[in-house]
Amino acid sequence: MTRILYLCSFFLLLALPLFAQQPSKKAQQKYDDARQAMSVGNMDKGIKILENLLEDEPNFLTARELLIDTYQMIRQPDKAEMHCRIATDLAPNDAKLLPLYYMVATYDLQKGDYARAKDNANKFLRLSGVRSTNLTAACRRIIDNADYAVEGMKKPLPFKPKLISKAANRLPIQYFPVISADQQTLIFTGRVGDQKDQDENMYVSKKSGNEWGEPEFLKELNTFQNEGTCTIAADGKTLIFTVCKGSEERPTYGRCDLFITYKIGGAWTTPLNLGNIVNSPHYESQPSLSADGKTLYFVSDRPGGFGQEDIWTSTLQDDGKWTKPKNLGSKINTSAMDKAPYIHVNGKTLFFSSEGHRGYGDLDIFKAELSNGTWQTPENLGYPINDYREQTGMVISADGKHGFYSQGSFSHDAKTNSLLYEFDLPAEIKINPSNYVKGTVYDAKTKKKLQAKIDLVDVRKDSIETTIFSDKENGDYLITLNKGAEYALYTSKEGYLFQSLSFDYAEHENKDVEIDIYLDPIEQGSKMTLNNIFFDFNKANLLDKSKTELNRLLVFLQRNPSIKVEISGHTDNVGNTKYNMDLSQRRAAEVLNYLKTNGIDTKRISSKGYGETQPLKPNDTEENKAINRRIEFKIL
Repeated sequence: MTRILYLCSFFLLLALPLFAQQPSKKAQQKYDDARQAMSVGNMDKGIKILENLLEDEPNFLTARELLIDTYQMIRQPDKAEMHCRIATDLAPNDAKLLPLYYMVATYDLQKGDYARAKDNANKFLRLSGVRSTNLTAACRRIIDNADYAVEGMKKPLPFKPKLISKAANRLPIQYFPVISADQQTLIFTGRVGDQKDQDENMYVSKKSGNEWGEPEFLKELNTFQNEGTCTIAADGKTLIFTVCKGSEERPTYGRCDLFITYKIGGAWTTPLNLGNIVNSPHYESQPSLSADGKTLYFVSDRPGGFGQEDIWTSTLQDDGKWTKPKNLGSKINTSAMDKAPYIHVNGKTLFFSSEGHRGYGDLDIFKAELSNGTWQTPENLGYPINDYREQTGMVISADGKHGFYSQGSFSHDAKTNSLLYEFDLPAEIKINPSNYVKGTVYDAKTKKKLQAKIDLVDVRKDSIETTIFSDKENGDYLITLNKGAEYALYTSKEGYLFQSLSFDYAEHENKDVEIDIYLDPIEQGSKMTLNNIFFDFNKANLLDKSKTELNRLLVFLQRNPSIKVEISGHTDNVGNTKYNMDLSQRRAAEVLNYLKTNGIDTKRISSKGYGETQPLKPNDTEENKAINRRIEFKIL
């Protein structure tokens, strides 16, 4: 609201000569004295003079407009609104007051008084006649929003927000939450005081059972300068946050810059400025990272946008550098304020706040889907998630079931209060959920924790979706899985056999997975199951989606030319024993033939079928039988 009224104040200042009345000489002298006091920074004295003047001459509109503008600049919008309404009451239906009618209509809209907002906006349009002004489009937008809000309120969504916990809301102000993919860690921006100019810092709250704990000060990252509005990759290892008012320790290119830090073991590395490709001499803030940490969304008022603040994006290249930011375009950004982006861990659903799309009054939260590389038309999340108040900074859990946001209120003396809430996402707001797989990577023999490369591959497309590394100190990892794909998860490290896991998320609902990965050293007797080799039912012909695994095996043998291996086939106990032995042998031979055809010397590879003789599990459930049907790889 304040930003819109600042804009209006600009128009008021341009229009002052038009609105000038014929005040008494005494009143004119007081007005001149007030302007003189304000010109040297004595705002209190100037305000006192103007208030006194208007008690005697309430129709001195030029003085009242200066007072309105001054109250806006010193962040006392309640008093600015009061004088706007006094002016329009004193001179109803006066075409000279067009900007004031717009201001009053804006106040009405952002108080949820949609009928009055429409009346005042229509009054503006009626009095302006055919003459179009800079505020004509804005008044039409107020009318459109008022109509939209009235209709939307007739169909409220089920929405029952609750404080995430009293313990986590210990500070006077906390806002812009981000949540880890496993929903166990919440990081947010907070202030220990209630004044807008006080130091911002980052805090973390961890979940114990069903309760969020007290916020912990991120002492490794916070300084006496402002730090906040952060984002974290799904695995919790990459954090990007905002620094305003840079220092010698953290130099900035503009008013606010984005910095990056990495978590190794339990500690964050020294934050680094993202550089002058992403950051500019302007304002960069409110970052949001994709789950894999390779796509960054953020807010900037740099040139080349559509409005006051726009949402931009940059991608991390293989050389570790970020690309030149691109504006998300006119489907997302408007001529008004667009901010607070949050890209869901599914990588395709963007939530953001906007003043420019149809809404309920102030900043509303919208959802947009990415389809074939193009953003679709944003959808307002609806009432009462959105209402006449400002809504911003919402995040949605990976499973698409819960939302987290902050709700604040501002007082006349610029003090504010903001608390963190959570809610169940209404079924009407559809979102493609994500699950995760997490655990720790170990040496299978020594049980030492390892840093290893982990590739998530879509086996149907034979394409790498995500690459991460387990932590080099504690070996842990987390990677997200989106419904609608069949995945292979490959873990590799020099000197070890690679490990493959499979996750079929193509056709049915799945759950989060916690699994530790044990890598066997490359030595005689080491073996692994090739979990992503697929055959037709009861046949030995390889399916196309097996190529991902076969090519991994091929590369492994090429990089380790001295080893000899056995490819073995195994079945469950269904069917004839002799038939199972024959089927397992034919399947193993088919894998060997693929390796031979692609250049592996047959002196290094052999194949053998074991049928049902070496089960890994009892053949008493369909799940166990599926585990027993396998291809193994053994070093001889």
